[in-house]
Amino acid sequence: MADRAMGKRRKVEEKVDIANLSFGEDFEHAEAMLNAEVKTVIEKLNETNQLERDDMSEMMSNTFKYVEMFGEFQDLDSISLCKRELMELGDLKVHGFEAASLGNLMPATADEAKSLITSLQRFDDEDVKQMCNIVQRYKKT
Repeated sequence: MADRAMGKRRKVEEKVDIANLSFGEDFEHAEAMLNAEVKTVIEKLNETNQLERDDMSEMMSNTFKYVEMFGEFQDLDSISLCKRELMELGDLKVHGFEAASLGNLMPATADEAKSLITSLQRFDDEDVKQMCNIVQRYKKT
């Protein structure tokens, strides 16, 4: 019984701090996805008949409409290359969440990126501008 109470207390005390890239235990090993990746996953499920459009829940249908509208990359190769280039940028150690956020939000300037993704504050403006340029280069034309 004491173990259970201790477990609940630990859950309550767990801090989620996105600015410091602390997402909590539930998301510790999760991979952040770009909208375009989510769109591709749903499309693949549809193609393999694992998910029929008529059978989609309202939430799944709304998610698909959203990512279809905001998925700004041409294909999976562009997505993969963009994320990889961001995460391997020098020795900056760009987190997967930051790479996905940059790809989803597509900020044009370092100031915009730092305003939208507060964890980027740890980088200097030139590095963040370089991240923005990478994303803009892979953006669907």
